[in-house]
Amino acid sequence: MKGATLAMLTLNASVALAEPVDSLQAFMSDTGETVTTASYPTAETAHQMLKNQDAVGVNQFLHKRQLTPTDQQPVVRMNRDTYYSMAVVDVSGGATVTMPNVPEGKYISVQPVTEDHRIQPMFYGSGTFELSTHAGNHVYLVVRLDSTFTEAEAAKYQDQMTITATNNQAFMAEPVDTASFKNIESELKAKMPAISQRDGSHALLGMFTAPTDDSQQDFTQEKYEVGAAVGWGGAQAVDDIYEISKNFPDNVCHQATFNDPNNHAFWSITVYNKAGFMFNDLANYSSNTATPNADGSYTISFGCGDAAPNNIQTKNDSGEFNIGIRHYQPSDAVLKDNVRLLPTMKAVQ
Repeated sequence: MKGATLAMLTLNASVALAEPVDSLQAFMSDTGETVTTASYPTAETAHQMLKNQDAVGVNQFLHKRQLTPTDQQPVVRMNRDTYYSMAVVDVSGGATVTMPNVPEGKYISVQPVTEDHRIQPMFYGSGTFELSTHAGNHVYLVVRLDSTFTEAEAAKYQDQMTITATNNQAFMAEPVDTASFKNIESELKAKMPAISQRDGSHALLGMFTAPTDDSQQDFTQEKYEVGAAVGWGGAQAVDDIYEISKNFPDNVCHQATFNDPNNHAFWSITVYNKAGFMFNDLANYSSNTATPNADGSYTISFGCGDAAPNNIQTKNDSGEFNIGIRHYQPSDAVLKDNVRLLPTMKAVQ
């Protein structure tokens, strides 16, 4: 009888440990649920939601008042293309988000991410947009605001962003085992080079999709899992085409010379270390900041010295670097004709 009672107490304790929690500290646990490749996208989304919720609560924006600082990169492959604002929104009873009026030609977008890391298409420009989800009760919003605004200008527009929601219940998730979470994340990241070699310019196609629109036709389970590890919160192809390079030695000069793809918003190129993090305050150039060549083309230099056109430093502690190219609101040439910038990158002797 005593043994049965002890067993029951142990069972009850394990059940209690599995109860959903509303803080990041409680979510990462030594006794939580073992994370698998299949469950990782949902676990990483819970990780990001709880981190944001810990900072500002639910239905409130966490505004990043600066372009991403080198020492504050919450996920891999952050960038300085835009100012960021993030929020966890309870959409269970209906919710909307309102974006301010910004000057014509300036970029502003809202990207909803569902609890299972399915990516809805972006909303653009000013206005009020309805929010919904196919999974759970909450969505994570990523708002991107044009980087050409000064910090004071960006703050003015960020402070005009509002969320209206009927309900305001906190997001909750069952705790996960920290060790298995980290191991699976590393395992998924390690799959990316093989995918890049196999699929080339389509390597990221299928990673960031929603089951509620045409992007679902590109979904694959493998890329869904890997995408959450190498680029959590990435956008649908219709909103942003990504190119990610292999690693290059950081002591060899490389250059990319290309014609402007004429995206509807802009293009950008960011340099990362081997692990996928920016390591220098000047980490990127974009069509808004790079100086074009006399013929209108662009040359971006990597580790080629200050005299080289649009040079980005590559030396870092990892000994290697890679680049991420983004096409914001890609042109038909990029989206339909498969024009890519990465193949133009060459080592310079």
